[in-house]
Amino acid sequence: MGTYRQTVVDLDAPAQEAVAWGERGRGWLEAEGFIRPVPWRGEVVHLAGPRWREVVDLVAWDWRARIKELEEEPGDEVRVVAGRAVFFAGAGDSTSPVCPHCRNTTSDWSSAAINTWYATGAADLDCPACGRRAPLPDWDWTGDYFAFAHLGFEFDDWPTLRPDFTAALGRALGHRIRVLRGKI
Repeated sequence: MGTYRQTVVDLDAPAQEAVAWGERGRGWLEAEGFIRPVPWRGEVVHLAGPRWREVVDLVAWDWRARIKELEEEPGDEVRVVAGRAVFFAGAGDSTSPVCPHCRNTTSDWSSAAINTWYATGAADLDCPACGRRAPLPDWDWTGDYFAFAHLGFEFDDWPTLRPDFTAALGRALGHRIRVLRGKI
């Protein structure tokens, strides 16, 4: 069956400030009523808040089969992931990187760069089209498959997040974001 995950990745949060930026983002989501804190097993988890329907597209994804008369909320928590991470869209084949300089895609890349970035926080890719080198986090991926960053907001088993909502979260953070979607 699997879990349908959408991750709003903050592309600009520096490693040393990721926790603080994550708290800022979570605070905004709570203040707007999109999520709410709930005590659970001695901790606090964040579930859908009273305004959750405003941030999702219930028509784009067949959520009606899962929510009786649209009265129930998404069941899984929203997690803030702070720290170096390789965020990915989910199961399936990865797509091609897109050069940040010339916008050409390439299939000529090695997963060793991903492992290096995860281990050290630094890795570069060379573009075979323009010959320029760029840090791995600067590359886009067709289908928004990967993002290399230090902060992400994971929404598990929520209906499709609306683009205006994800853009508003990016504005609240003051950073560029990328949204990854897929089944994990």
